[in-house]
Amino acid sequence: MIKLYTVLMVVLALVLVNPRSGFSVSNEQMAVDARAISLANTVTADPESTLPTHYNPAGLSWLPDGKMLRNSYAVPFVKRKGQFTADEDWEGLMGGTWGPDAPYNPDDPLSAHGGPDPLAGKTTESSGGRMYIPFYGPVDLSFGSSMGLSTRAKDSKWTFAHANYAPYGGGMTHRDEGDPMRFKMKSAYAQHLIYTAPTVSYKFSDTLSMGMAMCFGQSALGTEIDSRAPNMMTSLQRVLGDATKDLNIPYISQETMPPPWYGGGMGPYEYNVRAKLNLRDDFSPSYNMGILWRPQKWFSWGACYQSEIKSEMRGDYRFEYSDQYRATVDWSASSPMTTQSAGMLDLPIKSVPYQSGTVTGTVRYPQRVQTGIMIKPMEKLKLLFDLHWADWSIVKESRFTFDQKIHPLQSAKLLGAKGGDHAIVVDRDMKDTWHWSVGLEYQVTDKLCVRTGYEKRPTSIQANLFDATSMPDAEFFGVGLGLKQKKNMRLDLSFGYLYYRDYKVPNNTSSNFNSTIFTDIGSSYAGLDYEQDMTVKIFAIGITMPLEEQGRRISGVLGLVTLPFRMVGKVVNRFNPLAKDADNES
Repeated sequence: MIKLYTVLMVVLALVLVNPRSGFSVSNEQMAVDARAISLANTVTADPESTLPTHYNPAGLSWLPDGKMLRNSYAVPFVKRKGQFTADEDWEGLMGGTWGPDAPYNPDDPLSAHGGPDPLAGKTTESSGGRMYIPFYGPVDLSFGSSMGLSTRAKDSKWTFAHANYAPYGGGMTHRDEGDPMRFKMKSAYAQHLIYTAPTVSYKFSDTLSMGMAMCFGQSALGTEIDSRAPNMMTSLQRVLGDATKDLNIPYISQETMPPPWYGGGMGPYEYNVRAKLNLRDDFSPSYNMGILWRPQKWFSWGACYQSEIKSEMRGDYRFEYSDQYRATVDWSASSPMTTQSAGMLDLPIKSVPYQSGTVTGTVRYPQRVQTGIMIKPMEKLKLLFDLHWADWSIVKESRFTFDQKIHPLQSAKLLGAKGGDHAIVVDRDMKDTWHWSVGLEYQVTDKLCVRTGYEKRPTSIQANLFDATSMPDAEFFGVGLGLKQKKNMRLDLSFGYLYYRDYKVPNNTSSNFNSTIFTDIGSSYAGLDYEQDMTVKIFAIGITMPLEEQGRRISGVLGLVTLPFRMVGKVVNRFNPLAKDADNES
């Protein structure tokens, strides 16, 4: 009986959350600059009118003399749809008591809580974006902005610049009541914001330049999950809880295992734990290096290296426990035998409504290399080609460490969980990505050019480790136009479209999503097939102009804003006797 108690209490480990370290390749330079979006990020050999600090710092040497300002703003709209269906070949839990065709008989304790998974046949759809705003916190919206300021004295070989932008960013929410995805991701975000990037470029000759940027950034990560545990052990626990609710052997029951066993038990399809984590690191340095070679007007070659970003993150957490979960924990101290067993196994014996405190974790964004060429087969046409590599294989796991023993983790360690009772560790085992992109820019008139680009974005996620924030292989298309104006001013308008279709996750193929093995922590959809589509639409605008022109325009805007107040002041002074007397005295 003690052995049975021990085995079934281990089930508490299976209500853990499954936080991620990021969105991997899905949030890699998605919305950094308007012109780059229209060319599908194919700008390594032609970066001067984008944001050279990020794409290729050597491109600064090809900007006009003087002080130039670049602003870019982007608004992404993320839409993810999914469909859960029962796996007809899966026999279900407890010999079919729970499953796709499970019978339901309220008079039979073994099927009193049986039946198919209530999520079978349900659809999921994202309800909005999610991001972290510095000095404020996480919000349910998404936008991106970047700024670059460069300066070069006339005829100087040195160009200096400063920039801020977000090379990584992604997030979404599933807050609609009843959305099935809330059991893996009610909301999540992962981003890296470079708040300052001093940059320098040197032009060795009329054809060759090199540049380097030192980047100082903030990484932020957050998730919110309502968890459940559809596995054999939660099913058995609920069955025994139902079967023993009227069992009462005088004295023996009270001294051993009081009814109902496990306080009634947690069911496989019920909400058990709500988890919220928000972490950040306000100082995550990195650097970019670039080279640009233009031996001919019709040809250029560029390359850029972006170093790894390692963020030691710190933040807060909160685990909220359901009433049934608390009843199961409290049952551990309901008799001398259960109390003794729980003490021997270091299991929780007194429930709390929630646990909160400080959490730490390490997030790594990979080193990247991109190289490309630009060819002008005719005066008005540019053809661009880039090759990209990212070292995502450095991400082996997600590890988040808490400042106290977390009740579900105290049980998880009995299953051999890597993090013990203070940490959650989830295997990631990401893979490196190689991909290419192409772009085309055509100068229609002296003032107008049109652009388009295509980028194939392979996933860094292993199929057997797919989870709610994973993005499979996707395709990205960009279109846009550029408008030249007087005084070295440029306006870029662009639209980006990323998508994938019909990605399938068959039942029992991902240990982080729908495994039927009860020891796979974080598997919330056992017995279910899943199919998913996703689109990301990005609207962006970019403006490049001399800094002096920006100042004049801001002064003009401020003048228009203050014009009504100045007019009111003149009217008041006209009819104010005191003002007239002051004028006469003067």
